[in-house]
Amino acid sequence: MKKKVNQIKKIYRIGTKFLLFAIVNFVSPFLKKIGLNLIPDLSKINFFNFDYSANTRRLVFNTKNKKSFNKVFIDTSLSTTKLCELGKKFPTVKSPIQLTGHRAGYTGVYSLLFSSLIDKTITLAEIGIEDNNSIKMWRNYFKKAKIYGFEFDDKKIKKAKKHKLNKTYIRKINVHNEKDITESFKKTKTRFDIIIDDSTHIFEDQIRIIKNCYKFLNKNGILIIEDIYKHGNKYSEENYFINLKKIKKYFNNIVFIDCNHVNNFQANWKNDKILLMVRNNKN
Repeated sequence: MKKKVNQIKKIYRIGTKFLLFAIVNFVSPFLKKIGLNLIPDLSKINFFNFDYSANTRRLVFNTKNKKSFNKVFIDTSLSTTKLCELGKKFPTVKSPIQLTGHRAGYTGVYSLLFSSLIDKTITLAEIGIEDNNSIKMWRNYFKKAKIYGFEFDDKKIKKAKKHKLNKTYIRKINVHNEKDITESFKKTKTRFDIIIDDSTHIFEDQIRIIKNCYKFLNKNGILIIEDIYKHGNKYSEENYFINLKKIKKYFNNIVFIDCNHVNNFQANWKNDKILLMVRNNKN
């Protein structure tokens, strides 16, 4: 099966190159003769006197007044970090190098975001602990951190508590209920440097979590919503913008990140995208 897939990929690469060659050498010259030009003559552009403010947006896309947050693409295929290795040791879908079930390129991106905090006394919360493996990963990565795991399923809570991880606290939460989210975080009597949502992946729950958890972030604290779907009108980036525009004033930065990795495996979910939000000091 793998051999067949590789053969298909090889045929695709050769076909793509042949098509490009044909366009450049045959189609484009013909169209040029009749007044159409597919390939611009770059030699006629003076890059030292180029009006980027007027032209760049037309060449790419207009980013002014758009009804969405910023977006970046990060590919960590050539990066294997300590956090990636921990995500493999304690198998979690956050690591693209673990080999069981679904996997996303989150750990490489998180290494970029969190490496400056690795030796600091921070507080981290993760909503949705599943089998507690990602909590183990965080516990081994942030040695000095105080970590809270929030979960709804009583069986998962009971199992996680048996692990008796140092400075790690497991609490119950119902992300379908706005009041319960607030009360669950209020009971910790702390503010957080990092809050990660890996719970239901349901749009309404994600919005509810953001609107009620940002109050418990420290200044410059980071709130991350994982596993955002790349398809469906409900999960469109514009819809997130519409539902969060009233509270975006409480953040210095809000950005979608496509966490690409050659080893990502999301089956048909296609939800290896996160929403990153950085808190300011407004109350």
